[in-house]
Amino acid sequence: MNSRFLKVIWVLLAVGVVVFGVLSTPTITVSENEQTVIAPTLWIIPAVVIVVGVTALTLFTTIRPALLRLPLERLREHPNLYWFMLLVYLCLAVGWWVYKAQPTNGRGLTAVEFCYLCCCGWLLVWLLGYDMTTAKARAMGSKLGQSKLTGVLVTLTTILLLFWGAEAYLRVFYITTDGYGFTAMNYWWYENFYKKNLNSLGYRDYEPMPDEAGLTRVAVVGDSFTAGHGISNIDDTYPQVLERELGAGYDVNLIAQSGWDSIDFPAWIDAYYQNIAPRSPQIVVLSYYINDIDYLLTNEQDPNTAFDFLDLNSPAGWFVLNFFVPNYVYYNIAQFTSPVRNTNFTDRLIRAHQDDAIWAQHEPNLEAFYAWTEAHDAKLVVLLWPQLAAIRESQPALERVRTFFENKPDVVIADLSPALEGKPTLELLVNRFDSHPSVEANRLAADLLAGVIREMQ
Repeated sequence: MNSRFLKVIWVLLAVGVVVFGVLSTPTITVSENEQTVIAPTLWIIPAVVIVVGVTALTLFTTIRPALLRLPLERLREHPNLYWFMLLVYLCLAVGWWVYKAQPTNGRGLTAVEFCYLCCCGWLLVWLLGYDMTTAKARAMGSKLGQSKLTGVLVTLTTILLLFWGAEAYLRVFYITTDGYGFTAMNYWWYENFYKKNLNSLGYRDYEPMPDEAGLTRVAVVGDSFTAGHGISNIDDTYPQVLERELGAGYDVNLIAQSGWDSIDFPAWIDAYYQNIAPRSPQIVVLSYYINDIDYLLTNEQDPNTAFDFLDLNSPAGWFVLNFFVPNYVYYNIAQFTSPVRNTNFTDRLIRAHQDDAIWAQHEPNLEAFYAWTEAHDAKLVVLLWPQLAAIRESQPALERVRTFFENKPDVVIADLSPALEGKPTLELLVNRFDSHPSVEANRLAADLLAGVIREMQ
């Protein structure tokens, strides 16, 4: 290692291997009746031994073992092959880490990952600088300048740099949701931002407050709109904003999961309040979006049938599944901009609300929900969400829901359409590939509900 700069970097990486290797040692959990041992990753021990041994031989002796020197000398005699091997090594090292660990924004790296990355960096510096001299570097440069393959290697290197740069960008800045929940970005958003905020009852909410005199419980029931699909900060979701706006004396309880259908809502409310003792809410907010009728649609009307899915067991499917760049290109660009995808699902939902046969199946479920609130002496607020990218077009569907509820006692309709109409569409959407409500739309929903609930008290 003739370069002092490379030597310092090399030593620091070796120190990192040792430090993070030690931090990756097994942890032992002992309880009254059992002992659990979490074993370390087996490659760490030999890796630490090799890194420490080679680094010590290089720093503290004049020995240059032929086993270490000769392979590099042979490669450097063929600089094109040497360059290509470096590219292969980098792609395999980074690719294996990305595939196995799936590093993304919102998830901190583990000690094992840091140890692995220090090992990879240490080996890269060794490949670049071990036993390298200025004369050898000039000789390699001269051969590369005369080779016709150098241009190919430059192109390949540029492509790989662009790929890994885009992969890093997406993993840091684009952990977000899509409208139907099938991209890798959506999956890791749920892992990193959704599941970390689940309370003891399994909902993306804080723990319910204990009973006290004068406390008004507000149950907010819904699906992904209410659970905050795409909103990374739980405090920006409209149930949390609503609780802050209502202030002391109110406990807003979230009873919502992505993918829920309105047919199941009464059962889930019962289960929720049975789990925290018999504390029925005084106010129930039903969050109604026009896709709450889609459980009655046929397979031909299912939005997922508008997409062509790769076989995940194929090489192409594996690549798209595990790496964000092909995932983004395939799902967010190829799929969302395809003619098949552009079939207007909103029109299908609107027609479903206007179809008397479908509505006749849907209406009893709304009636059952209302009957639950009546049986538990709870006032009902129906929060109507239009399709945020088609607010005016959604009105025929919402009008049928409004007509059903408006003449029932103890029911207040909170229609969001007037508050949303006229605002730029992208300001209302969580992102351009996801029609769920943005932080701003959540705030407007909370403002509307806060005003309605105050008037009811």
